[in-house]
Amino acid sequence: MKRSALIATALLILVLAGCGYDRSATNAGNDPPTLAGGSAAAGVVAVTHGGVGSPPEWSPDCQAAAEVAAGHVGSGSGALDGAVAGTVVMENIPRFNAGTGANIRLDGHTIQMDAALMTSAGEFAAVAVIERVRNPITVARLVLDTPHRMLAGEGATRFAHAMGVPDEVPTCPEAEAKWRRRVAALLRGEAGGGYDTFDWRRAWNFVGPIPSPADTLVEDHGVGDTVGTVVRDAEGNFAATLSTGGTSITLHGRVGDVPIYGCGCYAGPAGAVACTGHGEEIIRLGLAREVYRRLEAGVSAQEAVREACAGFPVEWSVGVIAVGRDGWGVAANRSMAYGVVGE
Repeated sequence: MKRSALIATALLILVLAGCGYDRSATNAGNDPPTLAGGSAAAGVVAVTHGGVGSPPEWSPDCQAAAEVAAGHVGSGSGALDGAVAGTVVMENIPRFNAGTGANIRLDGHTIQMDAALMTSAGEFAAVAVIERVRNPITVARLVLDTPHRMLAGEGATRFAHAMGVPDEVPTCPEAEAKWRRRVAALLRGEAGGGYDTFDWRRAWNFVGPIPSPADTLVEDHGVGDTVGTVVRDAEGNFAATLSTGGTSITLHGRVGDVPIYGCGCYAGPAGAVACTGHGEEIIRLGLAREVYRRLEAGVSAQEAVREACAGFPVEWSVGVIAVGRDGWGVAANRSMAYGVVGE
């Protein structure tokens, strides 16, 4: 083997090891990790992700979202407006698990979404288990202008409608197909995430009945998780936004990492971070804030996100994007579509 080929092979092994990749891990065997990054010491930078597990074929949509985010900043808007605009693009694309494509819960009807944002000035706002809106990230932006930091459930939904956000159920055939596949796995005892041992039938807290096997014709599609955008504007201000439809395999009212401060997203003078993956584990680790602390300590964005993947339990999926003072980084221990402007 030529020396160049040996070096390439060695680098690939290091990357796989660094992202905590293990071919014996659940769902990881045919789903290689993602690692990318670059330097950008000045100017506008926008990075988006389509959720851990999203295939590379979805990257053009993520790239389009990054271009919209950067375009907003370039036209005079700040980092926050750009980050919100980028995430709205992905909320409006059915294949992503946010907004229009948000996952349907176990009962086959309920759609509960979370969204959050944070700026380098320390501003934070979120909505949790919100229903009947198409773009939850825009509602989180409205919350930022209130005395509160988070609104949840029916209160968040009523607030959105009072503020002029249209009352609509954001469902689509793609989300219905994902629901059928996941519930079929649950009924077979193959859902994972603790639901193979948890007595979910006893804990059933939805209004409707438990779905029957006849309701769950399996149709496989690509799978993605929370979507996110991080932005740096020309003045060096940062912002992060996240939006998610959660997962089908949850009890009614479950809240993941996205709206929890310091967990799903984080921003400060050193950069901005947006995570995706197994929400309960991201919460336990306070992952976004931990990645930010690395940026604050002078670690590059690419190395900071790589280290985050390396420290995450390999049995759970995770992805992280970040932008810092000197560059950007993308990492995931599965495949993850992403887009970048400002390399």
